[in-house]
Amino acid sequence: MENLKLKLEEIVTHCCDVKTFRFELDKDVAFKPGQYLVLTLNIAGKDVSKAFSISNSPTEKGFIQFTKKLSNSDFSNSLNNLTIGEEYSIRLPMGKFIFDGQFPKAAFLSGGIGITPIRSIFKYAADKKLSSNLVLLYSGRTPEYLIFRNDFSLMQEIDKDLKVVYTLTDCKEKIAGCRVGYIDDEMVENELPDYMERVFFICGPPGMVDGMRAMLLNKLSIPNSQIITEDFIGY
Repeated sequence: MENLKLKLEEIVTHCCDVKTFRFELDKDVAFKPGQYLVLTLNIAGKDVSKAFSISNSPTEKGFIQFTKKLSNSDFSNSLNNLTIGEEYSIRLPMGKFIFDGQFPKAAFLSGGIGITPIRSIFKYAADKKLSSNLVLLYSGRTPEYLIFRNDFSLMQEIDKDLKVVYTLTDCKEKIAGCRVGYIDDEMVENELPDYMERVFFICGPPGMVDGMRAMLLNKLSIPNSQIITEDFIGY
């Protein structure tokens, strides 16, 4: 683990309240796809630290980034006022929500901004040409909240062992390539007929993570040993 002072290089707005914060690296920092960092900001004279999944892959050099859905919290407001070119305190890497090829087949269930560590994992798999077969079921409220959709399209073109299925929970029009509704056992069975052979990674808000775990355990009889989770709590 390293404690670094990193210069903010760029802020990218994906839609309305979702932004990526990219920090410059002048040396390689070892981390694994799916891990997180901790950012410390001084808010009203007090140091406040929050954890964020790293949304770039270890194969993408020269920077480290995280992606956040901003709220009205003091921390989000401070994030929204960060200054390009200024240095900020970051500690990394941490976390065990990691995939770097250790399973031949894996499935990922994600909602909202919980997609960030999975973006890192899929990009790593595509760049490293991993032999693992990976399938992502990604739930978003509306099309604009399917963050990194273009990135995932490019990854699937590079690596035919990657599959992404989108589903929308609040969509008044049909979007090509998107299902409508929540991720459920029927969707898993339809999209992953070999689901019993897969390790499941679940990432999203705590309520979604708990619901997906219960669905896998109780409706699909997936062993607990084949389920890995990461909760995302908004700030």
